[in-house]
Amino acid sequence: MTHASPSLSRPSRLLAAALIVLAAPISLAQTGTGPPSAASDACSTQPSAVVDVISVKPSQIAYDSSKDNGTADSVASSGTVKTLIESAYGLHDFQVSGGPDWINSTTWDIIAKVDQPDPNWSKLTKDEKRAQRNQRFQAVLVQRFALRCHVATKELPVYNLVLAKGGSKLKQTPPNAPGKSSLNWDGKGSKNRMEGTGIELRALAAELSLVLGRTVIDKTNLDGLYNLNLIWNSGGSAAAQPADADTASGSSIFTAVQEQLGLRLESAKGPVSVLVIDHIEKPTEN
Repeated sequence: MTHASPSLSRPSRLLAAALIVLAAPISLAQTGTGPPSAASDACSTQPSAVVDVISVKPSQIAYDSSKDNGTADSVASSGTVKTLIESAYGLHDFQVSGGPDWINSTTWDIIAKVDQPDPNWSKLTKDEKRAQRNQRFQAVLVQRFALRCHVATKELPVYNLVLAKGGSKLKQTPPNAPGKSSLNWDGKGSKNRMEGTGIELRALAAELSLVLGRTVIDKTNLDGLYNLNLIWNSGGSAAAQPADADTASGSSIFTAVQEQLGLRLESAKGPVSVLVIDHIEKPTEN
């Protein structure tokens, strides 16, 4: 599954950084069959990655910006600890609970290195490299920020993805079609487009979770693979809008899903796995 980086508001931009949730084999995984589930309580054990040298310094980057990258023997991140936690554990913004105020406002430049990098780094897939980066960032959080946390299930607002009146407008993917299981979405200003080929509805629900900042659960009961082309305008925070809202310049995500796909986003409450911060400390600069 591939993604183009969108130009988004702060909540959605932070969520876009959590796209790794679809690829990460560790911690909390978005399965697409329902709300995010705890594959393992990743906070309860020492991360498997061994990080030998960690540099942590206050950053000049804005609190609502972030960046991270990795090489065979290092990882680097700039931003708030909250954003780093989301990225390291593959979480949406709404799946991190607790912690002091500074984890949302104070920014850090972090560089971590390992003495024995993976000799097969160049042969790893993009998702495998991301998984290694996540493990290293988890080690940084434990070693330098003294992070302790646990996974809990909370009853939170969700959206159920259901069939709209009149039924689905989706077209099934031909069996021999190229590019199966690809999904891309991006945005320019307030204009957004999501395109996909060979997409399961649970994968669409996972992508909509990123857009909306709220768990979306596939309850369409539609099996098979579909092609989709969804265009909408983001007139502010999508999660704050009612399901029948329209923007002044075009269809909201809610209206677009209904009119273009023949589906509907229905407000509900449901179980959502959340990482709860039990303890965290500001690191000493080095």
